[in-house]
Amino acid sequence: MNDWGQSFQSPGQDSVSTLPRGRSPELNYLETSRFTHRCSSSPALIFPATDETILRAASFLADGQLVGLPTETVYGLAANAWDAAAVRKIFVAKSRPPNNPLIVHVASIERLCDAIQWPPTEIVQRQLDAIVDLWPGPLTVVCERSQRIPNEVTAGSLLVAVRIPAHDVALALLDACDFPIAAPSANRSKYISPTQPDHLFGAAGISEHIAMVLDGGPCRWGVESTIIKLGDANPTLLRPGAISHRELAGRFGIEPDSMLMTGGVNEGTLLAPGMMREHYSPTSPLVLIDGNHDAGLSLPQPQRGRIGRIAFAPIAAQDAVSYAVVETLSSTGDLEEISHRLFAAMRRLDDLHLDAIHCDTCSLAGLGHAIMDRLRRAAARTENLD
Repeated sequence: MNDWGQSFQSPGQDSVSTLPRGRSPELNYLETSRFTHRCSSSPALIFPATDETILRAASFLADGQLVGLPTETVYGLAANAWDAAAVRKIFVAKSRPPNNPLIVHVASIERLCDAIQWPPTEIVQRQLDAIVDLWPGPLTVVCERSQRIPNEVTAGSLLVAVRIPAHDVALALLDACDFPIAAPSANRSKYISPTQPDHLFGAAGISEHIAMVLDGGPCRWGVESTIIKLGDANPTLLRPGAISHRELAGRFGIEPDSMLMTGGVNEGTLLAPGMMREHYSPTSPLVLIDGNHDAGLSLPQPQRGRIGRIAFAPIAAQDAVSYAVVETLSSTGDLEEISHRLFAAMRRLDDLHLDAIHCDTCSLAGLGHAIMDRLRRAAARTENLD
């Protein structure tokens, strides 16, 4: 067992983390925006993150209530992961199918035992050793669960999804709690994920179910975490995210393609969130534009009515005039900027009640894999209408 495993002590004992919590580069960005990002119509339930409001949020969670939680990926709808009744409130608030499991968030490596079987099996231990330095960060692992995790969290599975978020506010709240936090994205099921606090409100929000929202500013990545299943000879990629499966495969010493799932997904027995064919969908039909990236798409057929456009880089003026509104996500086509702004732009266009939204596509390299995964699932509803 490596040093991080040897330093583990059970909850209630004094322990010192062996994983430095030095601020990662993305948290520098968050620090500049955390207390300045305020929507002019922000509801009274949104609170700046202070020692007082974090303790208040922890108290609400301990009392079985739900809280809006910022992370570096998207905003989460948080509940005490050991409290089955509180977890059921998440499913009611989101109208979430009970077969769609949740991700459990813990404060540190020393708290992994709050969620997963401890000690882990030899193969899980070895695989954790290969990736442990990626935490805190946008990576979720699926492995055997602790007996304290209720069936509601895992959709009845003996496996649980767990991660350590790379966001100061989320870590502070987790530190203030004596329990892990279950937190899916804080939106109605199958709708666009929230990447800023005001997204939890309005017609598509879940504000009537929450006690408060901690304001952590706009989310750094804007897409959900990478999810991998551990325990087999080759870990399996269940959902792409900011950490690519190629990077992970290099750490495991395996071929990247060996991590990819073969065959379709059985939506009756989901191993992790984000695996449903239809997900992240705006109300307006979403049409993906072939950008010669071998995405298997075609140019959208001419449509009448008010059409919006999500452009990954500036488009020509003669192309822009055919759209009612154009959202340009990056001046250079930078994938991190596109990922960071994608869901917010999609929500703004959806609020305009357009007849359709046309969206650019990108290659599947690096972060493009996660972006295209979200867009394909978001466009699936439109495909079902054809």
